[in-house]
Amino acid sequence: MKNKRNFLKHISWIWVTIWLLLAILMIFIGKNINRNHDDVDYKPRVCGGDRCFMVELARTQAEQEKGLMYRSSMEEQSGMLFIFPKSDFYDFRMKNTLIPLDMLRIDDQLNVVKIITAQPCTADPCPVYKPEIFANYVLEINAGMAAKHGIQEWTKMKFINIY
Repeated sequence: MKNKRNFLKHISWIWVTIWLLLAILMIFIGKNINRNHDDVDYKPRVCGGDRCFMVELARTQAEQEKGLMYRSSMEEQSGMLFIFPKSDFYDFRMKNTLIPLDMLRIDDQLNVVKIITAQPCTADPCPVYKPEIFANYVLEINAGMAAKHGIQEWTKMKFINIY
């Protein structure tokens, strides 16, 4: 009789443990099912200095030609990353761009090789920002953000969720 009680007591603890583990598992699954895929963890970011910038990606020629045109503002922690197929000299213009920008030219080792602060173009012909050095990427952020967050030439950048 005593062995049977010990056995039942032991089985009870096993069931309590199983139910507890199932409850924890359900809580964990519930939190992940409700996770919004627009969450920061999934968004492309470029980090450097003391800041990460949430970026839109401009990969195609059409996306690159449009860039940040016609936007009257951009959030401080946002930007646009232009991704080019190879390292080369890429010209930029500010035509129809309404906000001043820092243009960070980034090489294939993810080092900032040049920072240009460009003002909106108010009349044709718009100035052409010609590079002095090869770059694979150009990050456009609000003017002054590079200096504000400690990003300067030869700062090593980090790309997150950039495929």
